[in-house]
Amino acid sequence: MSAPAPAEASVTSLSVSTATAPINVPRKRLLSLGEGGESSAGPILRKRPRMSSISMGFQNSLRGVSPSLVNPSTLDRLPRTRPIHRSELDFDFLSSRSFSSSSHYGHGHARPLSSSSSFTSASRAGSPGHGEGDAPGSSAFISREGMALMRSVSSASLASNTSNTPTYPECSAKHYMRNTRITIDFSMPPVVADPGASVGADDINNGLALAPLLSCSADNVLFFSRGNRVHYKNIGGMSGAEEIGQLCRLQDTHGDLRVIECAGKEMGDVLAIGTSKGLIQLWDVRTKKKTASWSTKSVTAMRWNGPVLTIGGAKGTIRHYDTRIAPTVKMKEQSRKVTRHQMEITSLEWNVDGKILASGDASGIVYCWDAREKVPMDVGEFIQRRKKMQHPGAISALAFCPWQPRLLATGDVEGVMQVWNINPLVRHSNATTPGKLELGAPITSIHFSPHCKEILTTHGTKPSSPPPGSATASTRSTPVPSTPTMGLFNPIGPLSWPRISMDNVIAVHSYPSLRHVTKLSLPENKAIGRSLLNAGGTRIVVAVPEDGKMSVCDVWAKRKEVKRQPSFLGATIR
Repeated sequence: MSAPAPAEASVTSLSVSTATAPINVPRKRLLSLGEGGESSAGPILRKRPRMSSISMGFQNSLRGVSPSLVNPSTLDRLPRTRPIHRSELDFDFLSSRSFSSSSHYGHGHARPLSSSSSFTSASRAGSPGHGEGDAPGSSAFISREGMALMRSVSSASLASNTSNTPTYPECSAKHYMRNTRITIDFSMPPVVADPGASVGADDINNGLALAPLLSCSADNVLFFSRGNRVHYKNIGGMSGAEEIGQLCRLQDTHGDLRVIECAGKEMGDVLAIGTSKGLIQLWDVRTKKKTASWSTKSVTAMRWNGPVLTIGGAKGTIRHYDTRIAPTVKMKEQSRKVTRHQMEITSLEWNVDGKILASGDASGIVYCWDAREKVPMDVGEFIQRRKKMQHPGAISALAFCPWQPRLLATGDVEGVMQVWNINPLVRHSNATTPGKLELGAPITSIHFSPHCKEILTTHGTKPSSPPPGSATASTRSTPVPSTPTMGLFNPIGPLSWPRISMDNVIAVHSYPSLRHVTKLSLPENKAIGRSLLNAGGTRIVVAVPEDGKMSVCDVWAKRKEVKRQPSFLGATIR
């Protein structure tokens, strides 16, 4: 039985290193015995797995073993001169590819998993063996950290090199915002010091006057106050050399001027004014004649919705007057009244289709009303299991979006702007994401651009901290930091932007990201009060109460309409 001996010797000779192989024999892939030893049928010849070009230390880290446990002489590929360290790889970016084990490479000799394979535990079984392939230290074992390392290699080549530089539309304020140097003199009516009032002389100087004393008609005619007189000026021209005319002058018995509001396109020649004694007057601006007059308890805010005039009062009452009803006594009797606010109404706003009214008060609460209902809509964010639209300070600005009728922006005297989706059918929060912007300076007005997706805010001066224990200190909230953040709606934490001072500026933000686009400061660098857009939505008129000046600034350009050429077939076929 001496015949088997040479066969065993020949088999054993195949397992030695390639350095002992004959020189005249071509280099081929060598065979070796499995780690499990000989089987009952004798030695089994198996192919040696092809190793990747990654270093031996890296391969060992994938298997979860120490480099000292592997004999380099058993490998058919030399390791790299410099090993790849884990610190050179990125664990955060992992590709979505799966990794598979080799199919039938013997007992304990499995190939390193390829990044191009599509293995799933349900679709392919593990490599056959004696059970050692699943244990740490075996060649078939791939740790979770090792898979992350292998994935990071392929994901590095998939990383995008695209630039994060923001792009702006052609009509954006980034390209067109500038000061036209056109100024108009105006003056605020006298303010009687009232400790219980939400607006005083200091608030007017800081730009926090909550009642607008300027308005613009659909024909680009600006109406503004000079004391208790109402003046007008056409701002449609580019030079600003148009003359200023006087519409009316209030008698001393009527009180001081508090609100000026132009009607919409349906009633473009009508102007409504309200006084501190609750007197309401309607004027025809073409004939300069008063057409109607009636009294109410108080007037703090006013908005038109077609022929209906909505008026807010000092005690939170809102009334709707249909000016088509004559005589005035009958119109007053048939007016609709809604109550829910507990404090003074500071701002009113109808959306573009006239179906939703937004109202804000001095306590920071905003309600939205269906034009047909007497109770507010169930919208807002959940506060104590109820939906509310709450601000930390008094509401100073409301604005509905012209190209999305249910999109509402609200601002307060603490510099917080929030954006809402006014849809009562939404069961979760109506706040958009991102939907909150803390600007650190009082917001005096908000405007949506009718030409592009941008929002404009004007800002006054942050009031100085009142003495501790004073009445003002108890009513005002803690000032918010001047760095804009979106941490409330950012799932990965606060998003800090470069520190940008918003005091006394006109700022523009993109929608829906709420990123800062540009800002403009007036030469006086004083608190900006109320503002309004012209009829075309390209210019803004801002008031500086401390100087008694109004400045006209360009903001946006009109969007270019695509001209449609007549069809050739339509012109030739009769």
